[in-house]
Amino acid sequence: MLPSSSSVVFKESTYFSQNGPETPLPSPAEVRARQHHLRYGPIYFESLNLLVKYGKNITIAEGQCLWALRRFLPSQVPVPEVYGWCEDNGEVFIYQELVKGVTLENRWESLVKEEREIVCEQLLVMLLELRNLKQDPKDQFVGHINRQPLLDIVFTADTKPSAGPFASVKEFHDWLSALTKRGMATHWPDPSQIPDPCRHLLPDDSPITFTHADLHPSNIMVSTENPCRVVAIIDWHQSGWYPEYWEYCKAAFTAVPDGEWEMEYIPRFLEVADCFDAWSYYPRAYGY
Repeated sequence: MLPSSSSVVFKESTYFSQNGPETPLPSPAEVRARQHHLRYGPIYFESLNLLVKYGKNITIAEGQCLWALRRFLPSQVPVPEVYGWCEDNGEVFIYQELVKGVTLENRWESLVKEEREIVCEQLLVMLLELRNLKQDPKDQFVGHINRQPLLDIVFTADTKPSAGPFASVKEFHDWLSALTKRGMATHWPDPSQIPDPCRHLLPDDSPITFTHADLHPSNIMVSTENPCRVVAIIDWHQSGWYPEYWEYCKAAFTAVPDGEWEMEYIPRFLEVADCFDAWSYYPRAYGY
């Protein structure tokens, strides 16, 4: 069972073993006091080995995801340790480990081809392990880890309806298709006849797998020393149970078009999805 309270502190976490059992997590007020008025983002407490993500768009589900991955895949898929979370004045605060290292995005240009390939080999092993997380075959769904709506930025916006959860991949695909037709119904006598050139190309029989949904080099932390190794995959805000192809499609779509990351390196750790061209129609239709 996922910890579901709106306020959780994991007293057994390394935060308390390293900083002392009586060292409290910083309060929301203390976190907000460190926020630069011109730059909104995570708050760092380096002396405490602590990073705090907070805001109205941050969800407890991300903390639950980190908790679950550390519990069920503790050495296979490296993620920041979560120390706790809370809600305050409409904002969620997630207290997590400050991972030591740099993003792959920042180190990529300094890596030679062999080093890049080794990083991809490590990612391949991690993602295969991630796919070992399974839903109950009798209770499958497409949605966030806690059965809340998905939060992929492809389709999340204040003007769009909540993304699920969905009882099947087909139901999810039908929703993706319907989203492209919003606002068009007044011009069609029969809204069901509004064309969608790609719906039939989305595989309704796709397995449902646990997915990061934003495997961009900026979310892959690597070591600063050689040999270069992956030390953590971060930012699980958009993660959840998606059709199997989603991980590849999203990673390729957010890469530089036809660049080496998309064409040469992503296929080293993710299986190329045959439906990528069809899938790409949807984020473009949503204006992403």
